[in-house]
Amino acid sequence: MELGYARIMRRAIGVVIVGVAAYLVMQPLVVADVLGRPHDTSTQMINLRASWGGTLAGLGGFIAWLPGLRPWKRTVVGLVTWAMAGIGLARLIGFALDGDPDTRQYIWITAEVVLAVGGAAILKTFAKAWK
Repeated sequence: MELGYARIMRRAIGVVIVGVAAYLVMQPLVVADVLGRPHDTSTQMINLRASWGGTLAGLGGFIAWLPGLRPWKRTVVGLVTWAMAGIGLARLIGFALDGDPDTRQYIWITAEVVLAVGGAAILKTFAKAWK
């Protein structure tokens, strides 16, 4: 019974974190004002969305997904996968809302997609071995 309660709480906490992250992704000026970060260009706005809201979204998704800390390999691969998925999604939202991404933004999104998809493939491949 305790295991079921812990899983429900972990998922609930993850969903709450993702909700806060969604707010930060959609309101990057909140982050800019609190942290004193520049927000004059579309690239800076995209970075605010991805760096703060996206990272938090990935962390929330990871917490909700995490089946257990062991084995450590699954935990590390899962953390990287979820972090890159959250950051990449926030960056894509920035592309759509802020427009005009520079070349570096395209490099970042490519790396994030490769890491998220690669991590998901590794998790699927080793799912039975890492139970």
